Amino acid sequence: MASKGKVFLVDDDLAVQRGVSALLKAADYDVTVFPSGDAFLEAISGLDLGGAVLLVDVRMPGIQGLELQEKLRADSVSLPVVVMTAHGDIAMAVRAMQNGAVSFLEKPFTADEVTAALDRALDPALAGHGAAGSAPAALTARMETLTPREREVMVEIVKGGANKEIARTLDVSPRTVEVHRQKVMTKMEAGSVAELVRMGLALGLIA
Repeated sequence: MASKGKVFLVDDDLAVQRGVSALLKAADYDVTVFPSGDAFLEAISGLDLGGAVLLVDVRMPGIQGLELQEKLRADSVSLPVVVMTAHGDIAMAVRAMQNGAVSFLEKPFTADEVTAALDRALDPALAGHGAAGSAPAALTARMETLTPREREVMVEIVKGGANKEIARTLDVSPRTVEVHRQKVMTKMEAGSVAELVRMGLALGLIA
């Protein structure tokens, strides 16, 4: 079977390297693993970037995921980026998407989630356009079902805020935020925070 595309996997965690690499190879991607952003930069001059996507962790020793993305942009390297993040790094992942990353994945993620993100990144019609874009009518209609408070909570989630931070910002209890958060996820039909963030950026909720 023909390869679905090349994936440059950059992560310092050996377990992630092995697990994600095996998963992607089984899904017919060509995978090259790099243990750090610095190692990727050292090798990039010898890589064929055509039909490739960078799958990179946000936090690593040395140059971190966001810095690597910014370095590539500064050097005019055209390579779609999907970032991986732990829950506490969502604010950084949102920044990466605002800077042009196609998507981000919350660890641990499923095979379907990672392959969907990579397929989107490898689609010539979408690669390079980042997470933002014109929101479909259905997405706008969902947002219109939110109450004013729920919309405020959604904006703060899209910014990367945790429940306690959102509670302080909106001057409500963390429990109240949790209730509104669940309603937002349900009304927006979002299966994960990553999906909700993509929706929020497409809707232009934050610049």
